[in-house]
Amino acid sequence: MFRNLLLLLPLCFFVACSDSESVATSAIAVNSQVLQPWAEDINRWSWDGETPELLLGASSYEAPFLETEWKAELDYLKKAGGNYIRITLPATVGDEAPFVSSNNKIIGNEAYWEVLEEYLEYASEKGIVVELQVWDFGIAERWDSSVWSTAIALPNEEYLEEEHPFFRTIPGSIGHKAAYTEAIPTQEAFVELLLSATLGYDNLIYNVQVPDNLLIPWMVHWAQYIEASAKARGRSANVNAGIVPDRRINIARFNQSVLGGAAIAFHRPKPNGNGMNGLAQASIRGVRVVERHLKFHELRPAPELLLEDDTEAMAATDGKGNYLIYLPSAGQVNLSPDWEMQEPVDVTVVGYLGTQRTEVLQPPYGDSFTLSTKEEKGGWMILKPQR
Repeated sequence: MFRNLLLLLPLCFFVACSDSESVATSAIAVNSQVLQPWAEDINRWSWDGETPELLLGASSYEAPFLETEWKAELDYLKKAGGNYIRITLPATVGDEAPFVSSNNKIIGNEAYWEVLEEYLEYASEKGIVVELQVWDFGIAERWDSSVWSTAIALPNEEYLEEEHPFFRTIPGSIGHKAAYTEAIPTQEAFVELLLSATLGYDNLIYNVQVPDNLLIPWMVHWAQYIEASAKARGRSANVNAGIVPDRRINIARFNQSVLGGAAIAFHRPKPNGNGMNGLAQASIRGVRVVERHLKFHELRPAPELLLEDDTEAMAATDGKGNYLIYLPSAGQVNLSPDWEMQEPVDVTVVGYLGTQRTEVLQPPYGDSFTLSTKEEKGGWMILKPQR
């Protein structure tokens, strides 16, 4: 019995959850709460240091705070169960530049920073974490239209885009030249301007990740600089350093990252991403539904549950006999759970649209059985023995 349990994922076969049901309760950022690494795992975040917060998000823009509908986007994100967003600080010439240059001195563009502060304030009220990408690596491709080109006098010579002098001003960098260090005071002035505008908010992460290993000296320098400058101002700064992950996030990669414990957000639609479209919002809802059954921070990988080595499915367990399986597409997965006793098991399927359905697996069911889905975008499967 139930050796080949078939659980289909079409929407019409599911009990749809209302908005209030489909979004799990998440921590609300109040003035007394400060974003910080979780005490038990520094790769996870917490508002109080003791309770981990699963960060999920999406945005249709690289710099959403410069868009006219940014409040609506944050509202949609919150309604879907999102609590995290990544933004870039673009530095193009014009009204949307963070500063203007005068005699190689940084002068802040008040309109730019005011709207950023308004954005951060609103996100904080919504309990949404904002990760700020400090350096816009896209300026290497559009240097001539960047406000940096008027603020920093770099040598007029030929170089490849990926070897731009702007990212090699720090001694020890591959391709560094002594002349490049003259740009450091201007870069420091920009960071100080950024910190002056943002350090007062408790929902921030400063991202100094770099595209490749060659820029690690740059990353280390600015991570240490931000931490030291914040400390001198009587504040602490959350700094995210490392190699930039692939930001082309589809539904499968989003869910796989959640299982890995990472803070994850859907990237803007172009060149590859879902932005804040319906699928992105539904994916966030789906994870929040799963979170009602099992807490992701309590899970560990459980490849031993899967009978095939070449399967695309991923499995995790809380070590208490409960399992979570993710199937990224249509197909089946053969399972051999470590259950000592034959007992009824609640099998809950959460589809990619955030809907769920539960059936009971009744004994006897042998040492192994099969779960299947015909849904192209896959879904989550939760196995919890009735105890």
